[in-house]
This record gives sequence, C-alpha cells and structure tokens, in this order.
Amino acid sequence: MKVFSSSIYWCIAIVVTFFYSNLAQADCARSYSIAYSSDYIPYQYQSESEAPMGLDIDITSAVMTELGCKFEFVLIPSKRAQLLLKSGSLDLMPAASITGERSAYAHFSNPYRNEAVAMFVRVEDHSKYQQYHFKDAIDNGLRTVAGLGGWYGSEYGKEKERALAAGVLRLNASTSVRIHQLLDKRVDVVVADLFVGYHHAIEANRLSEITPLPHLLNSEPVHYMLSKSSVSDKFVMEFNLALSAVLNSEEYQVLLEKYRPATGVPTN
Repeated sequence: MKVFSSSIYWCIAIVVTFFYSNLAQADCARSYSIAYSSDYIPYQYQSESEAPMGLDIDITSAVMTELGCKFEFVLIPSKRAQLLLKSGSLDLMPAASITGERSAYAHFSNPYRNEAVAMFVRVEDHSKYQQYHFKDAIDNGLRTVAGLGGWYGSEYGKEKERALAAGVLRLNASTSVRIHQLLDKRVDVVVADLFVGYHHAIEANRLSEITPLPHLLNSEPVHYMLSKSSVSDKFVMEFNLALSAVLNSEEYQVLLEKYRPATGVPTN
C-alpha cells in the first residue's frame, strides 16, 4: 500500500491556486485517507515517479484544499478499498456508483462527473455522421471498433451481436490502439469512454483530428463514497459544499482543459 501526503500537492500550482476561502467549519482535526487506482487513466493513475495523477486526483485535491483539511492518497485495489471503507480504516473513495449494498456502509457525495461513452469519429466526417446513433452506424456499414468486455450501455448492448455478425464491429483490448486506428483511417468509429478517448488523442498530440458525435451511448454520474464508520454526517455536508465550490469555479473549467477540449463536448 503506497501513501502520498497532501504536502506533495502544495507545489502543484493548479491545486495551490485553486481556492483561498477554506470552509471555516470543516472538521479538519485529522488527516483523511483517500483511495486511488494506478490504472484508471485518465481519472486515476501514477506518474513515472509513482505520484498519483488524473482528473479524480486533481478534483479531490482541490476539494480537500477548499476544506482546509490534510489528506493522503492511498494506492489500493478497488475491492480492498471498499472493505477498508466499510471498516472505517479508509475515509474516502472517488468514482463510485450508488448501490444498496454500498449505502449500508458509505455516505455518497453529490455527483461530481459523469462517466460517458461516446462514438468518436474523425473531424472531417463529423458533419456526415452527427445525427447518428449506434444503430445508424451499423446500418450504414461504418467500420466500428470497441473494447473487449466493456459495458457501453443498453443501446450498444442491444446492437452488439448484430454488428459483430455483420462484420462492421470489431473488438480489441486497447483504447490507445483504437484511437490510432481512427486517426490512421483504418476504422470510422471508435466506441470509448469520453475522457479516455480524449486522453489517447492528447497523448498522440492529435486531439484536433477527432471528435465525439453529439449522441452519447451512455452517461452515468459518479460520486465519492465516504465511510460511515469514520466520517461524520457534518463532514459529508461540508464536503458537498466544497465540492460544489470547486465544480462551479472558473479554475475547474481551466483544469478540465487538461483532459478534454474547451468546447464541443457532448452532454446528452
């Protein structure tokens, strides 16, 4: 289990300059432990120096800084993190969906982002396909590629077997490979998580060449889980106020531009 103190982030300008008006009533008598994953790019991952990075890391750091609370990121697998959260040995965990089972041992924050599944196309083809849903792409024989075993929503699930049988849908295990296939004109459509697709285009320095279609295949909110065994109802309320302050700030919009274009992002 690897731990990174919040002191690391005081040298990162985007976090240091985020907010100056800490919530005076926040319960910050102790440091809070926050789980993260090393392989959830671009939301949570590690730098070459093994420091935590990603959109969830940046948002979490900003919220805890707004609260004025000390915190530490703990590298730990998701299933084990949930067990520790249940016992009170871990305080927070980002990127969680609400379930009845989890609600028995965790508070849930307000939603802080959506996990959205998009159909990426080349910019030059956007006007031709901008009204397309997944069924339209299949009916018109667009060469489409998606991930092995991925859940991309009910619309994709309904058409998947038909698309495979027609030979217009292929599957592989790498979003990076899929985005490069699109960039190199070997496929017409890539089905991918919105921010994951953007990430790999940014990594290739070719973000301007692809764009998602307006219609999203799936979009579901994610929340923070906060342990009912270690975190008070009062802190949850304060956390939600700080989260709202972050998400509604101009600094947050600047932060998002590290992970996606400033304009043209679908929202349905």
